[in-house]
Amino acid sequence: MKLEKTSYIVLTILIAALLYSCASIGRPTGGNKDIDPPVFTGSNPAPNSTNVKNQSIVLHFNEYIVLKDQSTKVVVSPAQKENPSIRANGKRINIELRDTLIPNTTYSIDFSDAIQDNNENNPLQGFSFAFATGDTIDTLQISGIVLNARDLEPQKEFFVGVHSCLDDSAFSKLPLERIARTNELGQFTIRNIKPGRYHIFALNDADRNYKFARSEDLAFLDEIIVPSVTEIETMDTVFTSQMVTDTIYKATHSLFLPNDILLSSFNEDYKSLYLVNNERTSDRRFNVLFSAPSDSLPTLEVLKPEGFDNSKKWYILDNSQHNDTLNYWITDTMLIKSDSIRVNMRYLHTDTNDMRTFTNDTIYFNLKKMKKKGNKKVEKKKEEEGKDSLDSIPQIQLLKFAAASSGTIDVYAPFRFRSEEPIDSINPAMIHLKQKIDTIWEDRGIVELKRDSASSILNYKVEYDWEPGGTYGITIDSLAITGIYGLYNGTISQEFKVKELEEYSNLFFKVNVTDSAFVELLDKSDKVVRTAPVENGMADLFNINPGEYYARIVLDANGNGKWDTGNYSQHLQPEEVYYFSKKLNLKQNWDIEETWDIYELPIDVQKPMAIKKNKPKNYREQTKPEDEEEEEEEFGTNFNNMNSYTGNKYNDTRNRTNGFNRR
Repeated sequence: MKLEKTSYIVLTILIAALLYSCASIGRPTGGNKDIDPPVFTGSNPAPNSTNVKNQSIVLHFNEYIVLKDQSTKVVVSPAQKENPSIRANGKRINIELRDTLIPNTTYSIDFSDAIQDNNENNPLQGFSFAFATGDTIDTLQISGIVLNARDLEPQKEFFVGVHSCLDDSAFSKLPLERIARTNELGQFTIRNIKPGRYHIFALNDADRNYKFARSEDLAFLDEIIVPSVTEIETMDTVFTSQMVTDTIYKATHSLFLPNDILLSSFNEDYKSLYLVNNERTSDRRFNVLFSAPSDSLPTLEVLKPEGFDNSKKWYILDNSQHNDTLNYWITDTMLIKSDSIRVNMRYLHTDTNDMRTFTNDTIYFNLKKMKKKGNKKVEKKKEEEGKDSLDSIPQIQLLKFAAASSGTIDVYAPFRFRSEEPIDSINPAMIHLKQKIDTIWEDRGIVELKRDSASSILNYKVEYDWEPGGTYGITIDSLAITGIYGLYNGTISQEFKVKELEEYSNLFFKVNVTDSAFVELLDKSDKVVRTAPVENGMADLFNINPGEYYARIVLDANGNGKWDTGNYSQHLQPEEVYYFSKKLNLKQNWDIEETWDIYELPIDVQKPMAIKKNKPKNYREQTKPEDEEEEEEEFGTNFNNMNSYTGNKYNDTRNRTNGFNRR
């Protein structure tokens, strides 16, 4: 019994020790995290095989894999009319090409980073598989980047392709011969090209027919591309365990050219023009919406009520800048009272031949009356009780016209007002401006209240040479303003203050530009805040509110003061844009002078990373201090097989194939 008891005690102690040790260790780590991507181990047929007739391909890897975003990342070249079947199955990828194989043609299947391991989603970067249906396989390749011409954003998931047919019409009539797709950094490599002369294009191919349609984003080069390859030598060093140089040896690599193609993408701003919507929003107003800008306004003829006199003006039009949004204010009493208005509208639209022509359409503007909800007995009782009350006295209805500016305005800004309906007349003698000097209000005379021509007909402004730091008051006497429906304003009195000059910063750029150009000051969202022309190599921006800003310059080729897009049929490239590479921290009562060499940095690294919308994945995953010196990381050029030994960047010679600065 003693032995059994002793054994029991020992066993209990051992179990307790074991449990304690397990509890002390903590959660098992499972070993080091897997950071290695899958490894390609073989295929059927073998890579770069010739005389292939089978449309089924199997790729093998060393671990279980998945395919991520294969519909957007995996590209088969030549382009396939019928989408191939590409499926991950354990450690294999099964590919079934459904189009009939073209004789004597090299096929390539570019996976980008779609192949990932099943556990940690480590991507196999830049994997591509090729085979040929003839006796030889083509091996040339060209590389580059696609950037948005307006804001230099990398354009991901763009198709980039070539045509050996050098006719201008090939881009819109024939599918691209060999294609690739840009990665998240806008970079591309078109592989397995045969020797020859090519035009190159980039296309945001919405309909996946690999041909250009006028509504699609595009980029093109006028220059002819001639792919080539050369051999280069690099020096590699082997170190000992004590980090002492052991061996230096030479290695030979293939350099495929051109490898620095810069394509600037744009949209021709072409949109099919058609009537989108029409609606009567009240008894006095109806709206018409078109799909695209137009240089012509519709003409309207009232069909109902019958007998209406169309010779008289019966509406006031509030149209957008590009005539795509039209707000009509009805001024005729008969039409206001009519629940249904039928109109013959003659307007521009895009016909089946892709041409803009006039068409006639019958439009109905019906007033939808809202049903009142409530208890009829209660409402009737209230109506009877209120017959003799003061509340039953009709209230004077005033024109709703009020200040739209805040209590503090910038020295360069007008003071703004907004009306809820169009204005018929303004009596200028009844609008007064006063300025507060110490504690005394001094009259500054009559000021003009005028339409803000840059916006809606409902917006008005008062412009004046404001004294910095001054306090002003605007008074609009009652009955000074008359609306189109006969309503008058009540007395309007608005006091406001103008900012001091010391509250602003001034920014001066010295730019190496002699042609017509203008600088755009940008906020942290890459939106334009202010603009200034470049005159005699200088761009001066005065009275800027303190804050964080960025800048870009537009080479205004036609001198019209705005950025203009390109046009393929006219061989017209978009106007060139360059970014100032640093963040601008503007402080109160501070002047900043900057020298700006727009060609100093390659075009793909000019835009500050902080305002890039399409940031590299490794940058997005990092948490970094907000320091402009640290955040200006460059795009890596070592992707896929693209000339990792040259370190080339894409320079300002956009839509060209040479990589030299243009001075």
